[in-house]
Amino acid sequence: MSQEELTRWLEEFDRYLTLKTLFLFDGNIYDRLPYYTGDGQARKLQYFPLPEVLYMFLRERGYQSVAFYDMVDGMTFRSEREKEIFDRILAGREPDAQSLQQVEHGHPVKPTTPETFLVDFNQALDAIRKTSKGEKIPVAVVINYASRLVTSPDRVSSNERTPFVKLLKCSQEATRMYWEKKMLNNVVCLICDKINDLPSWIYFGNPYAKSLSIELPVSKERKLYFKTSAGGFFNSNLPSGQLEKLVTEFTDLTHHLTNYELQNLRELSNREKIDFSRPKKIISRYKFGRQNSPWDELLKGDGKAKILNAEERLHKRVKGQDAAIRAVLEIVKRSVMGLSGAQHSSAGRKPKGILFFAGPTGVGKTELAKALAELLFGDEDDCIRFDMSEYSQEHSDEKLLGAPPGYVGYEEGGQLTNKVKANPFSVLLFDEIEKAHPKIMDKFLQILEDGRMTDGRGETVYFSESIIIFTSNIGAYVDERVSETAVVRKPSNLPYSWICQRCGEVHMTEERPHCCGGDLQHDLTPFWKIKDAFTKAIKEHFKVKLGRPEIYNRFGNNFVVFDFIRPNVMAQIIEKMLGNIANDLRDNKKIDVAFAPEVHEYLLACAREKIEDGGRGVGNLIETTVINPLASLMFDREIDGGRLHVDAILEKKDEETLSYTLQYRHVVGVTL
Repeated sequence: MSQEELTRWLEEFDRYLTLKTLFLFDGNIYDRLPYYTGDGQARKLQYFPLPEVLYMFLRERGYQSVAFYDMVDGMTFRSEREKEIFDRILAGREPDAQSLQQVEHGHPVKPTTPETFLVDFNQALDAIRKTSKGEKIPVAVVINYASRLVTSPDRVSSNERTPFVKLLKCSQEATRMYWEKKMLNNVVCLICDKINDLPSWIYFGNPYAKSLSIELPVSKERKLYFKTSAGGFFNSNLPSGQLEKLVTEFTDLTHHLTNYELQNLRELSNREKIDFSRPKKIISRYKFGRQNSPWDELLKGDGKAKILNAEERLHKRVKGQDAAIRAVLEIVKRSVMGLSGAQHSSAGRKPKGILFFAGPTGVGKTELAKALAELLFGDEDDCIRFDMSEYSQEHSDEKLLGAPPGYVGYEEGGQLTNKVKANPFSVLLFDEIEKAHPKIMDKFLQILEDGRMTDGRGETVYFSESIIIFTSNIGAYVDERVSETAVVRKPSNLPYSWICQRCGEVHMTEERPHCCGGDLQHDLTPFWKIKDAFTKAIKEHFKVKLGRPEIYNRFGNNFVVFDFIRPNVMAQIIEKMLGNIANDLRDNKKIDVAFAPEVHEYLLACAREKIEDGGRGVGNLIETTVINPLASLMFDREIDGGRLHVDAILEKKDEETLSYTLQYRHVVGVTL
């Protein structure tokens, strides 16, 4: 592979070297960049900082003096010969080809112009401008850390403006000449973090200027690195066939890493004694600081047993969502086996799993996410939840991912990126994603596709070890305009429907519909109808309302629709919640409480009337009808210990207020 094939930016630089006089380099400027050194068959691929690459390249192209400037060290040179050439041009005694040969044969005239070492940018530009007008010998100047030369590119002070005007004039005045039968320009190269760190008027509309962005190493460059450097990794003496497969795997797993980081992988492999045959382990150690991934633990022993019994474990926490739990476990097993996105070449860097939970409110979406975190990582605190209603404003992405450099709070990082850096092995839960500003979805596109994000501080955060879950109520409600200024939100997916006994059509409406003339039965809506309705609403939201089909496509077939809480499941939830109350009173108040069957029946009847409120609604119901009157009873009657029978819940209506009391029996000194 030739130098030009290896680095596209150098090929472009070479093409414009005879056409432009001012070059601006930005992008991956702090990396170590590949460059071939030596001659002919002895050419060797090595990695150097950008200034060194520019120096070697310009010297090979015929430039006789390459000067370097930065605001700390001033003007510096790689050799006395190059400094003398620069000084002679500056002093008005530009050498011709003959006197240049004398310099090369060891008869240099000592430099007499200390100005070549000036640190002040304005005075240095005077020297650069003068040498760029030389007509006999091609010279180049590389100005490093150019982003630090101006406080703000949009508000350039008068002191800062003068040297940049000189730089603009320098690009226009630089001489073009023939040197060794080829055309060369005297050139100035600026190395900056971002091109917009500099005043736009020095390059915008300037026909003498050319900007060149240095990209992160592409696939073929990374592959070449691992192919030529494999021998430097720990225990890399492997058969050629296996070696080639490992080189390909390393290449796929190191997308968006710099060359310097690729070299760090080799150093880490040797220091930690991790074999070259374990690329995932080496890269996981580098990215996350640990060799043993929690995902690996799920493939053996107790970890594997947890996954085998996962359905039973999840059913204990999430009631009535059999279809959702089965769908989630399919994706979990795929993640544990490392096959998430295996059909794509970038599988190794994508998140471990992507899920989109949809369905009515209060049916267990958040609870299942917490249960999943406990199952996979041992603690439900490893479920990191973000309420997306807090990110509804246009600039909310800065709060989530970090403000750009220069803005208030950028040094603090983002709420999401900070959490993931602290705990990369986690379940990330983005609750009610439809409430987030659409701009945030652009950020999620990169996370879902590349498994990475760069925060406001320029640090790369990796999501490749996380499960990402979005929850949404899209499809549960519809906004209906009732006047020019008023909008009413109504349920669009109903727990009860009209089912035609003749044609089987399901009408999800509150009012009795017209059908084919058959008998209509008002009954629970079948789950397939609920699933179809939510799936259709989600698709319409992303593709039509937001106009972002690419976001919808990133979720693939990972949409998991939750059912309404059915009456039989409500009975289980009621029993569990009443059991929790009894356990709490037994442990903390030494009171044994028993709830009569009539209490269960009353609560179930009330819950059925508000089935659309889900499990959260059941909890609110029990708080109102059981916990509040029970607390009043214990306080007013000074009940402390003993046995308490709750026989019934009594409704008490006072004008327009409905309250509740308990019919009970208290036996002192007796335990259940």
